[in-house]
Parts: sequence; C-alpha cells; structure tokens
Amino acid sequence: MKTFKIKTEKLDIPLKRTFTISRGSRNAVHNVLIRLEADGITGIGEAAPNHRYDETQDSAMDFIAKLGDYQTDAPYDVQALVAHMDQYGTGEYAARAGLEMALFDWIGKKCHLPVYKMLMAPSNTGPRTTYTFGIDKPEVMKEKVADAAPYPLLKIKMGTDYDKDIILSIRELTDKPILVDANEGWKTTDQALDMIRFLKHHNVYVIEQPMPAHCVKEMQEVRLKSEIPLFADESITGKESLTELATQFHGINIKLMKTGGISTSLKIIHQARKLGMQIMVGCMIESIIADTASALVALWADHADLDGHLLVADNPCKGMKILPEGHVQIRDVPGLGLM
Repeated sequence: MKTFKIKTEKLDIPLKRTFTISRGSRNAVHNVLIRLEADGITGIGEAAPNHRYDETQDSAMDFIAKLGDYQTDAPYDVQALVAHMDQYGTGEYAARAGLEMALFDWIGKKCHLPVYKMLMAPSNTGPRTTYTFGIDKPEVMKEKVADAAPYPLLKIKMGTDYDKDIILSIRELTDKPILVDANEGWKTTDQALDMIRFLKHHNVYVIEQPMPAHCVKEMQEVRLKSEIPLFADESITGKESLTELATQFHGINIKLMKTGGISTSLKIIHQARKLGMQIMVGCMIESIIADTASALVALWADHADLDGHLLVADNPCKGMKILPEGHVQIRDVPGLGLM
C-alpha cells in the first residue's frame, strides 16, 4: 500500500491585460496548484475552475481536501485514482484534472520517462497553437496585433454588436489566419449565418461555439449551411453524446478542465475520430502547468489553442514550448515536461 500526500495552494495570477469574452471580464485568474508526494517525488498539477460550470477555486480545494491522503495498491494505475475520486460525488472536473495530471507527472518522474512516451504519443510535437485576443474596441484590438507578432495563428473572441468592425480593424494590419470564438454570443440563426458569410471572406478557418449550447436545432441548421468548420466548446464537457454533437458541429474543442483530465480526453478523441470529427485541444486561462498537460493531449489533435500561459503575468515554472512556426512541443524530460 502506497500513501500519497496531497497538498494544494491558491494560484492567483494577474493577467497581462484585462481579458473579456461575451460573458464578462477578468484581470486575474484564481486557480489551484496541486502537489502529489510519495517516495521523495512530487507530481505537479493545476486546476483552473470556471464559473460557467459552477466551479471556483474554493470548491476545487474543498473537493481535494475531502480526499485526504490517497492510499492505493496500484500507484501506477491512473484509472484507480479516477475511480477513487468518483467515490466523492460528481462535478469539480477542474480539480479532478489537476490531481490526475499530478499523478501522471509523478509516474513519469518515478519511471524516469516523459509521459508522452509512456502514452506512446505519435511525437512530442503537436499542431500550431493560436494566440487569443479578448473582446475589446477595434482600436485596442489593433494594439493586440503587436502582442501576437511571434504567433502565426490568431484567435479572436466575439459576441458583440461590433464583431465585423473588430475583424476589419485587424485585417488592416495582418492577414494571419483567424479562429473566431463567439462563446455562445450569437443568439439567432440569422445572426450566426450572417457572421459566417462575412467571416468566410476574411481568412477565418474555424468558428467556435457560434450559439448557446441549448440551441441544438438552430446549430443543426447552421452546420448544414456553414462553409467554415464549426467547433463545439461550451456544448461539450465530455458527458454529452458525440453522435448528437456531430449533427451540430464539425469538430470539438476538448479542455481538460471540463472533461476531468488527460485519460478521459484521450478516450473522447478516439470516439470523436470514429464519427469523423476534427479535434482541437484548448485551455482555460491557466498557467503553463495545465497548458503543458493539455499540450500532451494535443499531440493527438488537429488544432491547438494553448496560449493560456501567455496571457498571465507570471508562470510558476517552465513547461511546454511553442516553436517559431507555432507548433506546441513537450519537453523531453521525465514527467509531464515541467522544469
């Protein structure tokens, strides 16, 4: 029987800029740093809870506190930890993801192996990542283009009355491909289709979550008429029917903080591939710890949106790399790839 000590601490990080989406603004993130300790080895994880899913820093810490020490006869069995957490109820998927990534990190360090090799990833280099612009006035969005100079793909948050002006202002300065994320901000079928027709002429290669998650029939119509691939974000937490989502979207954006971790996310990718869906791996606003775990999953994806650690003012360690051409890369060191 092995006993893991689990320790948490608040990870409060200011952002470089105020970050605004269609649901509100923030100037800092309030995440949780998780340490899993045994045999003199510490595995590191991060929970990035989101109010959209009724999770907070306090609720994540409370969930982990309920677990106490983790005692197991199968320290290398991640699913044993998942089953252990399931005994304490549903919800708190960010906390679950953070603790699971800490165990993966511990196993890799204990075995002196990078986790990407343990999981037999196709490579340690994944797709290119976007750099995200929160909603702002068109003149401020122009300033943000300079921030994104090193990155070849842009992600633009939308859901305003001046969405078209935002795109036009950015297009005055750059022709980089754009991923648009409406965050459920377009409320009618007509509005969504009007924006899609407009965006088709401005080098937009993906649109995330055009309409609210409850607009199932509306999204089925929009998907049939869209000439730009549509990806589910708020519509997928990992518990939905992928067969039904495939009637509304061309692809899914997987986030560890919604699915509950690396192992579940990899299962969802496998299921989605059977349905012919494209895969993106995204993130909340989080430090490089959680982004590195997400970059690991992105090794099996078509697209990446893993810039959370670029938006915060400080990171607690080193982790994933972004190569000059924008591809995410896992460091070839034991564990998740943190240093």
